[in-house]
Amino acid sequence: MSSRRVLDAVGLAVALGMWAIAAHFAGPLLLPTPAAVLGSLVKDLPRLIGAAGQTALAALLGLGIAMALGLATSMVSYSSRVGGALLAPWLLALQVVPIVAIAPLLVVWLGYGLPVATTTAAIAAVYPVYSAGRTGLAAPSRDQVDLLRLYGASPYRVLVDVRLRAALPALFAGLRVAAGLAVIGAIIGEFVGSNGVPPTLGQLVVASARSARTDLCFAAIVCAGALAATLQLGISALERVMIGGWYGR
Repeated sequence: MSSRRVLDAVGLAVALGMWAIAAHFAGPLLLPTPAAVLGSLVKDLPRLIGAAGQTALAALLGLGIAMALGLATSMVSYSSRVGGALLAPWLLALQVVPIVAIAPLLVVWLGYGLPVATTTAAIAAVYPVYSAGRTGLAAPSRDQVDLLRLYGASPYRVLVDVRLRAALPALFAGLRVAAGLAVIGAIIGEFVGSNGVPPTLGQLVVASARSARTDLCFAAIVCAGALAATLQLGISALERVMIGGWYGR
């Protein structure tokens, strides 16, 4: 076992120990023990799996939309000064306006269910993809671009053959950030846009907190964290497959 894994295990053990001590003094209604959360994970596993599946669907759909919009807007912004100026206020609004503030409006416009969670996931995830894409497109050196132009390459070919390929490392870094934000955005949308049919992690957190089932509430939070980590690991694996050979990852 490597020293890093030993340190990770020690850090996890310390965190769980501090959690158990804090739960002992706070009481089960305020803070469940790690054992109680583990028991809820086992007892309510089918319910949690179903809810996690719905939240995962919303997060994946939102992340897909964010990838398409983020990459498209970054290409327009980089290629056209006018296009970038027109898009900048909208992208800034998506970044700074709290999702919690607009989620109730999305319920009015879209109704309850998957569309709200998907939309909030996309809103939360789009800016990191745009920012990473905008940075990555500027990665190629001027010599690389001038060489292609010297051979008669059009601006479109320069964009596709050089800039987009060079942008992949930055794009994957942005996607890893966006994956976690997509899960957060989906759960926020579920806080206000899920009526429990079908159950979702966001709705389960709210319902269990209201009924003082803090163990189930924490179990749903653990599932949400595991979902975000799984998405990030999947993106990292795809990155190694696509660019690991020449980018040294």
